[in-house]
Order: sequence, then C-alpha cells, then structure tokens
Amino acid sequence: MDNGAEYEGNPLYLLAEMTWPELKEALDTVDLAVIPLGATEQHGPHGTFAVDTGRAEGFAHRLGERLYPRAVVCPTVPYGISPHHMSFPGTITLTGSTFIKVLDEIVESLYRHGLRKFFFANSHGGNRPGLEILMGQLTAKYNDVKAAHCGISRMAGEVYAKETHSEIMGHACEGEMSQAMVLAPYTVRTEALARADLNYTLEDWERRKVFSVAQTWDKITASGDLGDATKASPELGEKIVTTALDNLVECLRNF
Repeated sequence: MDNGAEYEGNPLYLLAEMTWPELKEALDTVDLAVIPLGATEQHGPHGTFAVDTGRAEGFAHRLGERLYPRAVVCPTVPYGISPHHMSFPGTITLTGSTFIKVLDEIVESLYRHGLRKFFFANSHGGNRPGLEILMGQLTAKYNDVKAAHCGISRMAGEVYAKETHSEIMGHACEGEMSQAMVLAPYTVRTEALARADLNYTLEDWERRKVFSVAQTWDKITASGDLGDATKASPELGEKIVTTALDNLVECLRNF
C-alpha cells in the first residue's frame, strides 16, 4: 500500500492526509517529523497575513519530498511570537511561553507514537528565541530525542549575498517575497509591491543588531516592511529555496 501523497508529482508523507493505519505502516521507514512553523502577522502592503505560514508549509512539503520515505510532514503551526507587529491591525500573537508549550506538546504526542527526531522548519524570525529555549528543554526532558530548527533565508546565505541589494532586509523584503512567490503565491499582492517606508537608517539598523532595544515594529518601518520588494521575483525565489533545500538536506543526512 502506498501511503504517500504527491507534491509536484513526487511522493511525500503528509500527516494531515493520512489515516492512522497508513501512518503506522509508514513508521517502518519514517524516523523524522518535520514541523513547519509560521506566523499570522502583517507583511506590509504587499504580503498577506499568511506569508510566513505559507512559506513554511510550501518549504516543508518540498523538504518532505526530498526526504521521502524517512520523513513525515506535520500540519503547519500558523501562529507564532509576533508582539512587535501588534501595532499593525490583524496580527495575532502567542506569548513566548504558550508558543514553547504548544511545540513541546506536539513533540510529546509524536514521541508517544515512536518518533525521536524532530525538525522545525521555521519561517518567522520572531520564533527563534522560543525555539532556542525549546531545544534546551527537549534536551533536558529526553535522553533519546534529536531536535533542530532553522529558517529558509539563513540556509541560503550565499544567494542573499550575491543576488539581493536592499541594505535593510528581513521582513516582507525582496528575499522573503521572492520565496513567497514560489512557495505560497496566493500570499503576494504583486500589484502592490513597494519599497519600504523606513523610520530607520542603515546605521540605526546595524546598531540594533548589537544593542537591541525593546520597541514595536512601527518604530522601525511605517509601512510594516523592510527593503525593496519591487526587486522580488520567482527566479530569485527559486534560487533561495533550492539552495536552502540543498544545504538543509545535507545537514539532515546523518541527523
């Protein structure tokens, strides 16, 4: 019995599309749970609230196809740590403690079904501090669990260095919107792509990297985005996503 779904014509295991007998059989080869993590937050005038969730899910599906039949892709978590975006209407945030607790209980559930390896495919920078705390908690809680996380952009640093041009990037910018164009095109308002209306100078931004001051996102950017999204393209998106997948699969090869 073939329990795999298909993504772009290739098989993968999607937990949401399987029955319990199908998963039980798949566990003969599956040793890794891929858990996509998104957010429901504003992405300027040209990205919907699903940009992060859509990117996480699309990327995880491609990763699941690459790792078939050893990985099962779990349903995407659509909420993250986004208090800094709450000044823009529509954003929904979890507290850090709630976010960590939700992920801990997801791992605990899957652990009871026999899984011991967990990879969090994260697409929202605000989730990273919570994930670092979670990694420590899982290490302390289990002696037989391996867990890791990373984001798409950081796995494709070489493409960003060569192919992107905005001085201040990281949110609804040319890189992120290019990813969205190929992983979740329904989240992009191409007719509204614009250059960010920044309240920060490059000097302010560089100082923030080493001296972090608590502030809401609207203090940094009046439009909610960074960089110049008019430079986004599907071609750039494919380069970023493909490079990130290549680098990540190599990391997970002996994970």
